[in-house]
Amino acid sequence: MPSQKNSTLQSLLRRIGEHQRAKKPFAVFRYPGEAVVRAIFQEDNSLYAPVDLTRSGFIVSPFRKDNPAFMILPDRIVEATDQTTKIKGVTTAESTESVEEANRYKDLVRRAVQTIRKGNLKKVVLSRPMEVPTGKSALEIFESLLAAYPSAFCYCWYHPEVGCWLGATPETLVHFSKSEFRTVALAGTLKKEEGKTPAWGPKEKEEQGIVTDYIRAALSEMGIKTETSAVETVAAGSLWHLKTTLTGKVDSDQVGEVIRALHPTPAVCGIPLKEAQNFIRENEGYARGYYTGYLGELHREKEGETRLFVNLRCMEFLGDRARIFVGGGITASSDEQKEWEETRAKSQTVLRVL
Repeated sequence: MPSQKNSTLQSLLRRIGEHQRAKKPFAVFRYPGEAVVRAIFQEDNSLYAPVDLTRSGFIVSPFRKDNPAFMILPDRIVEATDQTTKIKGVTTAESTESVEEANRYKDLVRRAVQTIRKGNLKKVVLSRPMEVPTGKSALEIFESLLAAYPSAFCYCWYHPEVGCWLGATPETLVHFSKSEFRTVALAGTLKKEEGKTPAWGPKEKEEQGIVTDYIRAALSEMGIKTETSAVETVAAGSLWHLKTTLTGKVDSDQVGEVIRALHPTPAVCGIPLKEAQNFIRENEGYARGYYTGYLGELHREKEGETRLFVNLRCMEFLGDRARIFVGGGITASSDEQKEWEETRAKSQTVLRVL
């Protein structure tokens, strides 16, 4: 189905609202650095499994198999130009969390560091959920995300069988265009401080190196050669990250294989993968759902382009509440207080638009 240009963002959002009230699935999103907001409408409410990753549509995949992976089919596609006013500067949202929650997460970090220091585990990504009230609708929050984060992948999706999620993620899982692909290793986090450049320590550099090496090795095992960029510092809202870009060439029949090889990466799980998954399952204390899964367009229309993103800086919309997810990578050199503060800094991405 070819895309239809729509005149205004507000008109598009009204059409999406009507679609949601009819309990029909949709995905609306804007790619990083672009001005076009793209909406995919599915005209029935069936839950379609992505099976072999060869079908066109918007895919949503969880961190683990405790939630269904599914596709929103492009029965109708409408686009609008984003004319929202960009938010200048960085604001801080108020959030109050209990001493008990702080102690619980710090204890979790301590256990992870102890496990890493005495065993095979090198890194594990630990996360936690937060529930906060909101007086905004999902589409109002989405519009705020567009204004606040022009360099992120901003999205809102809804399926009556699954729920409604929103986010502004800075991390590409993989981008396929014709025979070329691009993926990134994004790891290491520092909070922005006015007038200061980030001073990266051994912990952040180690974390970044682990992710980069893992991705390169996983693709090499498939016979795919990669070129790796220099490590660079990139901004994501109120945070700094370290980023490496890896590029290469793939055959069209390797797309699904590459996606499966890259998810989950050490940036959202840990390394070795199996040991990290076991630690998360046994210690994290909740089900992540679609947080740290991936989402995006598969085999986009004429171009055949696929652009997938890791589902970070996101929330599950629960009507008058939002469930926010934050986390960080733990290594042998992690400090429990700093890790707690990092999760609080990451929560600002979503809190400031609620």
